[in-house]
Amino acid sequence: MSSDAVDPSAGPGRVRVLLISPGRRLLLINYRNTGPTGAQRVCWTTAGGGCEAGETLQQAALREIAEETGMNGVRLGPVVWYGEDAHRSGDWKVLFREHFIVAFAPTEHIDPSGWSEHERREILETRWWTLDDLRATDEVVYPFGLADLLEPLLCGRYPSEIVTLPAI
Repeated sequence: MSSDAVDPSAGPGRVRVLLISPGRRLLLINYRNTGPTGAQRVCWTTAGGGCEAGETLQQAALREIAEETGMNGVRLGPVVWYGEDAHRSGDWKVLFREHFIVAFAPTEHIDPSGWSEHERREILETRWWTLDDLRATDEVVYPFGLADLLEPLLCGRYPSEIVTLPAI
């Protein structure tokens, strides 16, 4: 299977977008992350979401970027990481199987007009982060260790194969 195909046997595929601005900052979205009991597990994570039937990771990434930021003209880079995350979903007990793709934004302007009702309810804030911001924060950011993972990418150094992140 090519690295851009979603393996249907692995369950619903998801894509996370490492959206890098012209100023070399990364877009993160702050979610309420409300569980079925109403408890919130506020966290920051990259743009992204589920792949629709028949979509490649690249198509899903571009769709998610357009929906979550209003941006077009985004240039995609390689898929660099794969991770399985059962922690972020909390009480929902969902295992996220996610590929992370590098993307380059033409601007840092975010237009939330394309957000779904769910996104308007759950998104608290969007912010562009520097490596120093990521290293200094005590807020919950997914994936864990993002600053160290991101640093080589910001220097244009990409892994020769998709890196599997530690499961959480």
